[in-house]
This record gives sequence, structure tokens and C-alpha cells, in this order.
Amino acid sequence: MTIPVRCECGHWLKVGDESAGSRGECPACGRVVTLTPLPSDESAPAYSQHPTPLEVTSFLDAPSTNLAAADNVPPVPVFRRMLEALLDPRAIHWMLLIGGGLSVLGLIIWLVSIGVFDDPRNVAAALGAGSLAILGGGWATTLKSRYLLAGKALTFLGCVVTPLNLWFYHSQNLLTIDQHLWIGGLICVGLYAVTVRMLRDPLFMYAVEAGITLTTLLVMADLNLIHDTGHLALFLISLGAISIHAERAFPSSGAFDRQRFGLPLFWSGHAQLGTGLALLLSSQVIGWLAMPLGIEWPGDFVTRSSLLAGGLWIAGGWLYLYSDLIVRQKSVHTWLATLSLVMAELTLTAEYVNEVGFIAVTALTALVLQVIRGTLVSQNTGFRNQLATIAAVLSVLPVLLGTLLYVQGPREIIASIGLGVEASSWFAAALLLTAVCNITSAVLCRQSHPRVAAAHHYLGTFSLLIAASSALNEFAVTQWSLQALALMLLPILYIVAARCCRGLTAETPLARAAHGLTIIILGGAFIASFGQGTTAFFHSARGHLLTLQLAGTFSLATVFYALAGWFRGRGWNAYLATAAACTAMGHALGYYGVPETYYPLTYAVLGLIALALGRAWGIVPRAVNDSTAEPVPSLPGKGLTAFQCGTVVTSVALLAALLRGIGQLSGTLEWRDLITLAATAATGFAAIWVVPQSDWRRWFAMWTGAIGIVGLLMINQLSILTGWQKLEVFSVFSGLMLLAAGHIGLFKENGKRDESISLGLWLGSLLAATPLFIAMCFHRFEVGDPSLIDELALLTVSTAMLVSGCSWRIKSTTILGGSVLLAYLVILVASVAYRPEVAIGVYLLVGGALIFAIGVLLSIYRDRLMQLPEMIAKRNGIFRVIGWR
Repeated sequence: MTIPVRCECGHWLKVGDESAGSRGECPACGRVVTLTPLPSDESAPAYSQHPTPLEVTSFLDAPSTNLAAADNVPPVPVFRRMLEALLDPRAIHWMLLIGGGLSVLGLIIWLVSIGVFDDPRNVAAALGAGSLAILGGGWATTLKSRYLLAGKALTFLGCVVTPLNLWFYHSQNLLTIDQHLWIGGLICVGLYAVTVRMLRDPLFMYAVEAGITLTTLLVMADLNLIHDTGHLALFLISLGAISIHAERAFPSSGAFDRQRFGLPLFWSGHAQLGTGLALLLSSQVIGWLAMPLGIEWPGDFVTRSSLLAGGLWIAGGWLYLYSDLIVRQKSVHTWLATLSLVMAELTLTAEYVNEVGFIAVTALTALVLQVIRGTLVSQNTGFRNQLATIAAVLSVLPVLLGTLLYVQGPREIIASIGLGVEASSWFAAALLLTAVCNITSAVLCRQSHPRVAAAHHYLGTFSLLIAASSALNEFAVTQWSLQALALMLLPILYIVAARCCRGLTAETPLARAAHGLTIIILGGAFIASFGQGTTAFFHSARGHLLTLQLAGTFSLATVFYALAGWFRGRGWNAYLATAAACTAMGHALGYYGVPETYYPLTYAVLGLIALALGRAWGIVPRAVNDSTAEPVPSLPGKGLTAFQCGTVVTSVALLAALLRGIGQLSGTLEWRDLITLAATAATGFAAIWVVPQSDWRRWFAMWTGAIGIVGLLMINQLSILTGWQKLEVFSVFSGLMLLAAGHIGLFKENGKRDESISLGLWLGSLLAATPLFIAMCFHRFEVGDPSLIDELALLTVSTAMLVSGCSWRIKSTTILGGSVLLAYLVILVASVAYRPEVAIGVYLLVGGALIFAIGVLLSIYRDRLMQLPEMIAKRNGIFRVIGWR
């Protein structure tokens, strides 16, 4: 027996009575509908007059009669799951959007390349008529048929195409900006408003806001104000304020309610407000850094007046507070309001203090706020929490400014800022004051706000590091490789202090700050090895002082990680201590002239010996249950430490062999290098058999396989293709294979998330898209002759990644494919002005139209395609031939 249900889009739905009360998806619009039948006296007349009620096939909740048998349901085949995900209305929506956009862009590039715009008046008439036809066709399809998704897609395409008429009028001098082109923008806004009125879809409210923004920009261009970033920021902030407050103009209920039609204005207003404030911030930053960096910057309308700029920041703070208190209580609005008010303070006080004074004032202001918060006896805990948040945000500013000033100097640029040798001691004192203020704030809020206290500890630690480095500069110790030897004492002192605070709230923040200091110092030592005209970090020079300094730095790092492992009992400290010790030993060996060819093999043999000793001393692999009752692999035993050190040493050796082999591919190869690489790979194979756990076996198998691939590339170096072309073909092929395996594995998951699949998808996306993008850039900008094969392959791969990622909701392919496709399209559009792009334009036009057509067909025949796997399984219809003998 079926029950009648009506969706918000106006369509009647039919479902079985066993699904009453559950949630389903409307086949027409894709909305989630609660399947509750209306009273019979209300639903029967209208339901009887509707000849074709739609059957709900997608349910978010299982029917009640099937709950008992849910555990016995066989797993859904991978093909059916992939097809269902592809036929999801949201996936089809993405496909329609991407295909339509690419088709329009390809059409424009093709028309420009073949010179169709020679007769602008006829083309203008055709373009206008075509835009209106697409828009009207979308209206008619939505209102007069049941294909709502396809109709809305056509309407959206019409909304995208309509503003192109304005661009064409201006480019062909038919109606320029100086001739009040903004009137055409008003016409676009009117068409968008009529679309909202006719279709009653809040999605097109964003089109109305986009049209209003475009009209505003055209008005500014007509008044010759758009070139001034100050006027642009002022107009956008004002427009954002109007849009945000316009949300209240809609009623709380009704056909055009505030929730559905007012919020698009609200979010669009925030986009306008954020853009205006970003322009204001960029203008101010350029104005502040213009003189120190030697840039000629006359200023703009807003930045020349600190009162006006500060007022705009205060207005931005009010709008964010209004959004938080009145409209949507989101924590991000509180943070943005705080940032705006802080920028207002910075703008209003920048004329009276220099950079060093601002560091001290801001640090003391944050400390005063923490003291006030601690002394309040008010019961309003929200206000006290807000004070703690504002104090934490203010504490970031002096650290950030101090970091920017420190990165610029203590060499040449710092003298132009006014922090020369005479003022550097004041700079170190200001950072030391910042560290003291943050540590004091951490002590004040350690009980009420432990997370804020931890943040203050981290900020104080970083400030102390910069202050110590600046103090060393005062004593003519300017090389970071030499400073690292002295600065490594800080994390050692911090880990000892964490041990002294054992059981207190400061223990964990101090320990984490110590690890952060170590990472920064070692990273600086790594970068410093490249800043002195040598690659001493990877190729230690015999008797070179920098090599000896790096050996000493990593020796102190070994002491730190050993103490951390002793005090904290974390297993990964043994890994880091071993890696630091290996690095120190490598630099020590290099300092005494041991050839680098034997380093990886030596480390691999030592790591294999450590692994064997760990197994001999005793480690027993077993599974234990964590807090969620999930089995977790464990390796208890006396040989655990030796085993951990062996895994680290072997991993470092395999990585070093891999990097060295890759580096030798572009140079002269010797049989000794290939034999050493093969011996290292054999050591990796031996480690696979020594380790007891499958996770470690996969780890060593991955690195050993990579080394084997490098060995094959060495052997095949004399082939016809160049080395870069071979690497490109191999990378793209490997990436596509990883993506195929990742997609299949993704749809084979049954509830439990496998992180190796996510890693494979990310790695496959990088390997598939990055080499093609690099090849495209090389041929366009270096050779000067675009490679059609590389560009067509880049378009195909990136578009397929973007479409599949949006359709199947995969983050890696969506982000990387979309980023590469967007970057290529920007380069392509910019290059149209210099050379015709007929082939690429036609390919874009055809490919985008094909994707759009596939999306339309999928939206029309979605119900039939959903039944296709079942027909194949039951041998129904034409598929009966499968069961014939």
C-alpha cells in the first residue's frame, strides 16, 4: 500500500507504508523529505488530480520492516555504489555546472581565435538573443516539466552567460563603461530578480547579489573611482553592510521566508564585506612597508586618513558582532570582529609608535586584559571567556610583527626600518617582554582556560627564541648554523622544566613547546646549509666548519629527544633520537672525508642489524584493545627500543638511497652507484622479512619498490625519450593507476575508513596532474611553443579529476584537479591575447558541452539507470541474453 507525500517543490511522491516516518530523497529536486502522509481530507483531492506521482527510491533511513534483516543484506556491488553516487542529484548538479562553465569558456576562446567578432553588432544581437533564449528555456523547463534539475541548470547557465553581453558591448565599443554601461547591469539584476520570483529558488539570490555587485563596480568605473583601492574598499564595505542588514527585510515565514531567501543576502554581504576589508588591509600593509622596502606608494583615499580607515575597521567589527548576536551565532564572527577591532587599534595608533613600541604596547595590553579577566567577580562567564579570547588574539600580534621584523633582518633591510645595530637591543628587549607577558598570562588562566594557557606558552616560547637569536646578533653571532648550537639549549631546558612541572597543567604545553623549538631550530639549520653557497646538509664537505656545526646541532638534538623519551615515555622520541643521531654521525663522517656513496648502504646494514637484535632480544606482536574496543597492534618486549631504532635507521637509509639515486639520474652514472643501490634495495627486502608486523612490511616494501623503480630508470636511461619525458610518462601513468585503485578501494570500504586509500588518492592526484602542468608551463614560457599533447592531456586529466571528485565527493581529486584546471584556464585565457587557441577552444567547447549533455541525460534517465544493476543481476530485459547457453 502506498501513501501520498508532497515535496516542497510541488511534486507528489508515492512510498510504501512501511517507509512512513523515515527520510527520503525527492526524485525531482533532490531535497530530503520526511515521509509523513498528509491527512486524507487534504491530500486526496490534489493527489487524485496528479496523474504521475513520483516514486521515492532513495531513503536516508531503512524501512521498519527491513530492520531485522539489515544484518543479512549482502554487500552492494562496487559498480552499483559508484553508479548511485554518480546519479546523485548533487553529483549531477556539479557535472552540469562544470560542463556548462567549460562549454561557455571554450565557446568564447574559439570565437575569439577564429575572428567571429569582426561584425560586433550582429554578434551582439545574437549573443543577447541566445542569452535570453537560454534563460527562458530554463524557466520553461523548470515550470512546465518534471525535469527540475535540468531546468535549473539551464537557468543557471543563462545567468552566467547574461553578463558576458556587457563585456562584449564594452570590448567592441558598442556601449562602453563611460557611456553608462551600469544600466545593463541593472537589467541583469532585474532578470535575476524575475528568476527568483518565478522559480522561487533561493539559489538565484546569489545571482541577484552578484548582479548588484557588478552594477556597483560599473558605477564606480563610470565615476572613475574603481582604480582607487580606498574607494573600492569603501563601496564594498557599504554594500556588505546593506546586504547583511537586508536579511531582516524578509518575513520569518511564508513563500519568501528569511531562512531561505534572506540568508543568501546575508552570506553575500559577508563576501562583500570580507573583500572590502581585505582590500583595506592590503592597502594599509603596502603603505606601512612602502618606505622600508623602497616602494613608491602615494596612498589612496582611505589610507591617507587614519580616522577614516579606523572607522571602516570599527564598522567591520560592528557588522561581525551584529551577525553573531542577531543573525547567526557563529564563533568565526566573534573572531573576525576581534580582528577588525584590533586592526582599528593598530590603524589609530600607528602614527604615534614605531614597530618596537607597538610590540611592547600590544603585549602589555594583552596582559592587562588577562589581569582584568582574573580580577572580575561577575557571574557572566561568557564575558570573561570573551576577554580571554581577545587577550589571546592580541598576544599573537606582537609575536607576528616580531617575526616579520626578524625575518627581514638583522642584516640590510632592518636598517631601513629603523632597527639598525643601535635599536636591535631594544628589539630583543621587546620580544623578551612579550615572552614574559605570555608566560604570566599562561599562569593567570591555567585553571579556567587551560587551552588558552597552552597557547600563551607557545607564543612565549617563540618570542623567547626570537629574543635569544636577536641577542646573539648583538654579539656578532649572525650565522644561524652557529646560533643553532646555542639555541638548542632552550628546548633542553624546556623539557627539563616540563619534567619539573610533572602532574601540573603546564607539563604538556612546555613539552610541546620544546618539540616546536627543536623543529624550528633544526629547520633553520637545514635552510642555513643552503644559504652559504654549499649543500652541506646533504653533501658534507671534508674539513668544512658548517659540517662540524651541523654535527654538533644534531648531537644536541639527540640529547633532547633522548631526554624526552626518558621523561615522557613516548615511543616516537626513540625514532627522532635515532634519526638525529644518524644525521649527526653522517656529518661527522663527512667532516673526516668518508665517501658519501657508502652512506645509505652502511646505514641500511646497521638498521638491519638493529632490527635483528630487537627480534632476538624479544618482541611479541599482539593486538590490544583501545578505549573504543578496537584492536590495535602492539609490540611489547625487551627488544622494542632496538627494534624502533632499527626501523628509523633503515627508513632513513632507504630514503637517502632513493634521493641519491634520483639525483644521479641527471648525472653520470657508474656501475658502483647501481650496485650500491641494488645492495641497499636487497637490505630493504631483508628488512621486510625481519619485521613482524604487516604495517612495517608495507612500509619497507613501499620504499624498496621505489628504489627498484629508480634502479630501472638508471638502466633505461639510454632510451629514446629524454629523462624528463620518461619521468613525466611514468608519473602520470603511476598516478592514474593509483587513482583507479583508490576509487575501487574507496567503494569497497564497508563502514571502516582506510587511510591508505586516502593517501593513494592524494598521491595519485599529485602524480597524475603535476607533471602535465609543469610540462605545459615549460613549453609555453620556456620553449615558447605550446605542446598540444601535454595540454590536451592536462585538460582531460584535470577535468576528469574535478568531475569525479565532485560527483563522488572525494577531497583530493576535487582540490588538486580543480586547482590545476583553474590555473591552466587562467594561463589559457591570458594567452589568447598573444596567439590563437583554436584547437584548445574547440576541445574545451566540445568537452564541456559533452559533460553538460551527460549531466542532463543522467538527470533525465536517472530512474532507469538506477534500475540497471538490478536488471543485470536478475537477467531482465535485454540482459536475458547473459543467461543463455
